[in-house]
Amino acid sequence: MPTTTNADTLAWMSLPQPTWTALGGGQWRPGDRVRITCPDARLAREAERLARELTALGHPAVASGDGECAADGGSGGAGGDARDEAVIVLRIGDPRGTLPEGTAVPDAGARAATGETFAVTVHDQVEVIGESPAAVFRATRQLLQNLRAQGRVPRGRVFSRPAVAERGFHLDAARKHYPASWMAELVTSLSYVGVNTLQWHFSEDLGFRIASERHPGIVSDEHLTKDEVRALLAHAADHHVQVVPSLDMPGHLRHALAGHPEWQLPAPVADTRHALDITDPDAVRFAHDLVDEYAELFDTSRHWNLGADEFVAFDRMEDYPVLAGTARERFGPEANGFDLLTAFANDLASRLATHGLTARVWNDGMFRGGVVALDAAVQVTWWTNWDARMRPVSAGLDGGHGIVNFMDSLLYYVLGEANNYPYPTSDRLWEEDWHPGVFTRLPGRVPQTWQPPYPEQLLGASFAVWADVPEAQTPAEVAEGIRRPLRGMAERSWNAGSRLSHEEFLRLDAAIS
Repeated sequence: MPTTTNADTLAWMSLPQPTWTALGGGQWRPGDRVRITCPDARLAREAERLARELTALGHPAVASGDGECAADGGSGGAGGDARDEAVIVLRIGDPRGTLPEGTAVPDAGARAATGETFAVTVHDQVEVIGESPAAVFRATRQLLQNLRAQGRVPRGRVFSRPAVAERGFHLDAARKHYPASWMAELVTSLSYVGVNTLQWHFSEDLGFRIASERHPGIVSDEHLTKDEVRALLAHAADHHVQVVPSLDMPGHLRHALAGHPEWQLPAPVADTRHALDITDPDAVRFAHDLVDEYAELFDTSRHWNLGADEFVAFDRMEDYPVLAGTARERFGPEANGFDLLTAFANDLASRLATHGLTARVWNDGMFRGGVVALDAAVQVTWWTNWDARMRPVSAGLDGGHGIVNFMDSLLYYVLGEANNYPYPTSDRLWEEDWHPGVFTRLPGRVPQTWQPPYPEQLLGASFAVWADVPEAQTPAEVAEGIRRPLRGMAERSWNAGSRLSHEEFLRLDAAIS
């Protein structure tokens, strides 16, 4: 835990840890009754939520404020002597105003303008100030964690600002079906430790898991209805988690293309049943149609991962002469199959932009053409550099692209430990001193590392679950297996590393439950 100099001073028990702490002696206990006030009606939901959560912990609470900010946490009304109440005040404002003059707070330098900065001051009452409702929500998670861990909150002051804008989680819910109720619980658990993005991968070679009106024949028997999806999106928004739909194209489409062999990429020697024929206008229209249908469903999302990875065996492009031939026809004699793939990604990105969505792609097939450049507005989810022909992270940064770090060697939880991926552990994160600026190594174990202050284009980092062997674990086993390394990623992403030792982290992880 953080070092203290006063024997009577408690540690601040939370994940992620605050950016800055100044704890004094003493403690704040909720007592028999808590009153939550929020003068700003925008915080009515946060006050109501906190009242119910405190009541569930055995601390009867009510929310009261100016009109709209009034709700009963289940304690039986707002009567009683105010002198006997513990008070929590929720406000929207500038948390920096709570810092003593001249206080130096670590600044990782990345584009962390998410409105999630908050401060908590604990004396006779608790005051939470956040830049937004999302920031206040993050702060109230910290209060709950302290109460669950030690039944009280240390007196003093904390200030917290994320080092990166995005702390993410990717779920392959295509090869493996997850019930809507399990996914709702997942969202709640993500939000509890400051993870603010869920990338929802719903189409893969082994399944397509969301209902379709336009193409019902491509949908797996086990799938979610669109009403279930809408309910999950509402639940995520309520917990300040952004959802990024992930519909991988033009590869990873074996299930969707099973009934449409005419749209599969022709190749004389390779198996391309998973690959969309991007030389065929009808096949591309099919891709557009799927984008249009699901962009309408995910109408609260801001980003969309269109994939563009593992389309074909990139190290054997000569096995797919139709790609190179079409590229030369369209873009000139110096063009190759990678140029055609990049043009397809740009085309989908343009279509997504008409729906208000910023496109993302995986890195492995990008920046390898000679003629067509990836649109600078497209963001890159950087997962691997296992092949020397894959371009380094610097190529994405030099091209002006926003980058999210999906470092596969430490952050990929591959069911069945397929393809030589051991399950990730929190101790490896500490051993490697991982933080969002540490990317997968180049061949020869050449590091790709950026220390804080990070480049502005480093958007964040993400943990990922892939269902290569769907039956290897049940949903409950997945939830248990990911908890500790996911929380380690959350701590080290928020703080650009961690002041905690691994042993301290383990104790916190167990204590906050």
